[in-house]
Amino acid sequence: MVPTKPPCSDPATALNPVLVLEGMPGAGKTTAATALAAEDYSVIGEYTTPTGDLVPIHQHPAVDDDTGHQHNWLRKHHQIHAARHQGPVVVDRDWPSALAYAHSISDTDHGVLLAARAAWAFDCLDRGELTLATTYVLFQLDPMVSLRRRAHRLTPGHPWSTLPGLIRLARFYADPVTALVSVHPQLAARLRTVTWHPLRGCSLDITIRVLRELVDQP
Repeated sequence: MVPTKPPCSDPATALNPVLVLEGMPGAGKTTAATALAAEDYSVIGEYTTPTGDLVPIHQHPAVDDDTGHQHNWLRKHHQIHAARHQGPVVVDRDWPSALAYAHSISDTDHGVLLAARAAWAFDCLDRGELTLATTYVLFQLDPMVSLRRRAHRLTPGHPWSTLPGLIRLARFYADPVTALVSVHPQLAARLRTVTWHPLRGCSLDITIRVLRELVDQP
């Protein structure tokens, strides 16, 4: 997937940039976000409390708790919006993760969940209740490597704990816009206006350097 550039008039560029880290589990998103936070970049974690504190993994909403996940993305929108008035913001996952999850099970539900979540996201974006990032960085990783790296913390029943689910997830992250065209062309068109930057096989040092360049660019 070739990085794309948004038009200069895109609303996502009106304030300080928002860099969202998306991609395969075990690819290093949270590690990179933690390293940037240590360098005093403004970083918002994957799941947050109303005061912006990080929610530990064992307290995340259950996999089928759509309301809990949606509340998290809506809450993060306000935190991102407030933070980007002060400077650039790095976000460890955001609402596209909900679409990625739905795509990872779409072979079993014929895309029903993906279509529903895409419609929800589009409506929330239209109402200004979700943030459209300036740049989405896609951390790509071979599904087998993802499985091996997380062998000690796999969740029974979760599609990202199985090879077929991770293969479908990798397909989504290879080109999220194309993955959404057939289920919600309007959302796909909206996402086509921002920058998508694939990142694969980089050391942590190189990853941090790339992220610094992306978040600091004018």
